[in-house]
Amino acid sequence: MLAVRPDRAELLGRAIRDARAGRPRLVCVEGAAGTGKTSHLRALPDLAPDFRVLATTAAETPYRPAYGVLEQLGVPRVVADDGRPHHPAVAAQSLRRLLDDESRGDPLLLMIDDAQWADDESLDALRLVLSRLSGDRLLVVVASRPFARGEHRAWQRHRHDAGAATVLTLDGLDDTETAELLRRATGKEPAPTLVHRLREHTGGNPMHLRALASEYQLDALAAMPNLPAPEDVALELTARLTAMDTDATRLLRAVAVVGASWVDRFDAAAVAGLPHPLAALDLLVEDGLLVVEEEAQLSRVRIVHSLVRAAVYQSTPAAERRELHHRAAESLSSPMRRLEHAVAAAEDRDDGLADRLEAAAAAAHAESDYRGEAQLLLWASRVARSADRRERAWLEAQLATVLALDTQAVRGRLSEIGWARDAALRTVVLAWLLVVENRVADARRALEAVPTGVVERADERTRSRLLVLRAWTMLVSGYPTDRIAAVLDSLPPGVPDDHALRGYYLRTAGQVAARELDFDHVQRDFDAVPTAAGETRLADTDKLAWRGAVYALCGFAAEGRRDLGEVVSRIRGGRVDAGSGANHALYAFTLWLDGELDRAAVEFQAALDLAPERPHPIVQAALPLVPAVRGDARADELLAESESVVRDLPWHEAIAVHVQAGVVRLHAGDDDAARAGWLDHLRSVFGPAIVSPSSPAGAIWHLNVALARVWAGELDEIDAHLVAIETDMIVPAWSAWARPWLIGLRAEGTGDDAGALELLRAAVTGPDTELPLYRAHAHADLARVAARTGDDATATASASRARRLYRRLGAQPYLARLGADASTPRPVDLLSGLSDREREVAALLLAGLSYAQIAEELYVTRSTVAFHLGNVYAKTGVGSRHELVRAARATSGEG
Repeated sequence: MLAVRPDRAELLGRAIRDARAGRPRLVCVEGAAGTGKTSHLRALPDLAPDFRVLATTAAETPYRPAYGVLEQLGVPRVVADDGRPHHPAVAAQSLRRLLDDESRGDPLLLMIDDAQWADDESLDALRLVLSRLSGDRLLVVVASRPFARGEHRAWQRHRHDAGAATVLTLDGLDDTETAELLRRATGKEPAPTLVHRLREHTGGNPMHLRALASEYQLDALAAMPNLPAPEDVALELTARLTAMDTDATRLLRAVAVVGASWVDRFDAAAVAGLPHPLAALDLLVEDGLLVVEEEAQLSRVRIVHSLVRAAVYQSTPAAERRELHHRAAESLSSPMRRLEHAVAAAEDRDDGLADRLEAAAAAAHAESDYRGEAQLLLWASRVARSADRRERAWLEAQLATVLALDTQAVRGRLSEIGWARDAALRTVVLAWLLVVENRVADARRALEAVPTGVVERADERTRSRLLVLRAWTMLVSGYPTDRIAAVLDSLPPGVPDDHALRGYYLRTAGQVAARELDFDHVQRDFDAVPTAAGETRLADTDKLAWRGAVYALCGFAAEGRRDLGEVVSRIRGGRVDAGSGANHALYAFTLWLDGELDRAAVEFQAALDLAPERPHPIVQAALPLVPAVRGDARADELLAESESVVRDLPWHEAIAVHVQAGVVRLHAGDDDAARAGWLDHLRSVFGPAIVSPSSPAGAIWHLNVALARVWAGELDEIDAHLVAIETDMIVPAWSAWARPWLIGLRAEGTGDDAGALELLRAAVTGPDTELPLYRAHAHADLARVAARTGDDATATASASRARRLYRRLGAQPYLARLGADASTPRPVDLLSGLSDREREVAALLLAGLSYAQIAEELYVTRSTVAFHLGNVYAKTGVGSRHELVRAARATSGEG
């Protein structure tokens, strides 16, 4: 192993010292093939002997399974229990758990070699882990050749972010390192002039230097007026193999054919057709062409370098190469690898092989291995005899690539897709690509442009895809319910078998039923999963999510929290697919309704982390809720962004959340004109029906719109909203006090203060357990009317109760509006001096969560939690979680 150059050793040493001190670091070692990247990684454990080490090497294969690199590192649960690969944010959580478990209090060194061949998902999960680390004693070193343009885009963006990574670029050995390499390779002292000539000639490439040193004596090289070109190495290797023992040559070629990564030596022997391979193996190891996995007791081998492997493969005669591929197709244990070699061994198009590939692709699809499905279908598109069949397999491969979320790859093939003759399947691919990218309006237009005849002539699977996607995009685009229902009615009866399509169908059919007040359909959906959410079968998690969404949007905080909390727990635990972040956003909404704003903020951030580049409309619409209550200046900006999104995608449910966020923001402000004009603004943007009492948007929406009616002076419409709440499919318990509250506000609006006082007193009777923000509003309204009518005792008591509730919520604008309470000292916000992440950690700690639970909630490591809590304790002047709890209660007026 070469000594690391002093300047590079110093760079690595700084990273090691930082990581040892709790400042996590990423080092990217980059260089062309053969420039010594692997040698630098091998040197690191000696430079950091106190670090525990996790290391792996990405393999050069045509099929890169999702999270293959993470699995090689030992990361568990990179796929859900139903086989679907996780969202990178969820896989990142599994990687964090591994880092916590492996460190055991010691600094940890994580190394990935040949990252240019890593799967996107593994690098994206690693990026997400690195972006949230604080205080971890972790050094991550990633070695790679320069990435191809457009490859691993998210990782490359992270690597170029200021301060995210230290980049060590290997540009060849210097003279001293070249002399050391030649000394080790030959056992002789090279002449300085030869050292300089060889370095200049090879560009200091260690791979080329070793190849020349193995083929020629140093004296012979020194005597050559023209040194052999590095590209001649392959020719030299061919001559070398010709002179080599026949068994050794055949074994080396078999290893080259089987693959670029580690190869089981028994597989290699079987492919080579050697019953007794040990002598040949020893010869190849001694000659420096094969290396043995040290920990595996000679069980696995690989060719010393990818360049050598490529040279061996290319120099193998075509007939012998096909024979070796044929043997591999019969002897390897992996079905995927057997099929790969069967394709490589094929001499002509073969429908029988295409049948096998398509059957394997269907099995991969059923297991949600979309990347494997795509590769199998690409192979099928090469070997099928019929041109139509080849095109169909190729288009299906592009769709599988979309489902694997590799949208950039498909975008690079759009012109080819556009020329495909199968218009129906071509449209499915394009539309699903747009849906995954959250370009729903474009997807809908593409689907609507398909002529009816094309839909009718399509095979049943393609027709179902076209119709379900069309119905779903119409739903999200705000189309009339009867038109969406007509599309669903044209489908074959029952839920589609394709699980990739199932979620779109269930959500669309469920929302259509809710809008049409189809009590029987909704009841069937509710009864499809047990009341105890945790008892729901894993396969029915999407049904549980749907029930939770209905509860949330209707204002049933406890029920929605129960269902969606279980769904989110399954996502975090790696048991089900994460989706688009909408489940986290709706769960956050239930927490917000319950008055747990800090925890809601955590879940809203998780929803953003899980969202694609364009957040889900529900996510976008809900984001202003927490800032609005707390008077955060970001609320107006988020509300404007939300309106832009839901104007382009007028999904009724997303608009409903946006309307509520707007009411909350205006209620917290002091702009009476803006409040009075809110309904007219909504009508001008979304049409007059958007605030109709007949809208099936849910009870909590009706409550908020009724408040806006009070501001606008549209008092006669308030009772219609109350009736809608009280006659909905599911009626919330809080409707009992919502009626006297809103009718009391209507009485105040007509000048009947005496009637308003009586109604508002009735509204605030009982505990303040449901919808604490709105209960605080009711108390504040009673205090205002009582003060105006001279009932000072009621005014004081009600204002005090309102302050207590607002204080728990951190609702500063409302507290400022109520004014100071002369009877109690002004409370101090204990967490006001904390950063956003410190506040999240503190809020979860105060909610009773353990370190491990906080780490799960925030998608960070336990070390990061400990780091932030140390800062929280220092900034709040406490020394333990118990002291923090006592201090929080004291400053909130509860202690």
